[in-house]
Amino acid sequence: MKKVRDRTGLNLRLLGFIGGLLLLSIVFEVEKISAQLVEEYRVKAALILNCARFTQWPDNAFAGADEPCDLCVVGDTALEASFRTVNGKDIGSRQLRVRFMRGAGDFQGCDAVFISKDIDRSTALRILADIRDRPVLTIGEMTDFARCGGVINFFNREGRLRLEINPGSARRQGLKLSSRLLKLAVIVGDE
Repeated sequence: MKKVRDRTGLNLRLLGFIGGLLLLSIVFEVEKISAQLVEEYRVKAALILNCARFTQWPDNAFAGADEPCDLCVVGDTALEASFRTVNGKDIGSRQLRVRFMRGAGDFQGCDAVFISKDIDRSTALRILADIRDRPVLTIGEMTDFARCGGVINFFNREGRLRLEINPGSARRQGLKLSSRLLKLAVIVGDE
């Protein structure tokens, strides 16, 4: 009887140990994915900063020559740390000011809007419709974002981050994109 209890106790300890190892491997995998996501959005934030540097807004888009360029980031709170890395960076004579939003809302005062892939398609399309005819640089990462009226879309091809640009959307919004930026992108929509 004692041998049976000893084996049962040993089996339970072994199962507990194996369960602990599995739990640890899951935790490490989640942390690894989380770190990769933070790094991915740091790269995207830096790319958005550079896209803004190669964008010209109409003269009346800003109240003054030194007024900040407001980038409104729409998405999960996990993006915030990544986008804080570009807050206060220079865009010509202006500074980029990053604001965080959770979904469709008031985009008054936004000079650029980034819509992350965790926002559902209908909300993203509603945001694009709300700011369609205003001088706002719209950047997203959902399938067909640029074809749906966004100016710039991020996508992956062969493990590399790429850009799609819709020059017609930029023009409708009163924005001029540098030819240097256009050369780096896949052009979609009407030119």
